[in-house]
Amino acid sequence: MRQNESYKTKDIFEASWIYSQNIKLLGLEPDGKYFWFVFDNQGLCEPLSSDYWSQKADGNIKQFVNSLKTLKDLVFSKNSEHYGYGQ
Repeated sequence: MRQNESYKTKDIFEASWIYSQNIKLLGLEPDGKYFWFVFDNQGLCEPLSSDYWSQKADGNIKQFVNSLKTLKDLVFSKNSEHYGYGQ
């Protein structure tokens, strides 16, 4: 496992699941109109991603929803910075 490398995903629901499991979000990387969610510790993220995509993820749904809201707010603020949305 690659503990020191970052993990990236464009899927906001996968990112919300990983974020809800207390994995540090390093930031967003722009890619055209979209963003990569960049997390610390690829070694921890890969099994969480696998659980998510195989529908084996088990956790607190409220924490997941709060994470989703947080990431949506972050994307909206980054879109506002890059593209002038909401101005």
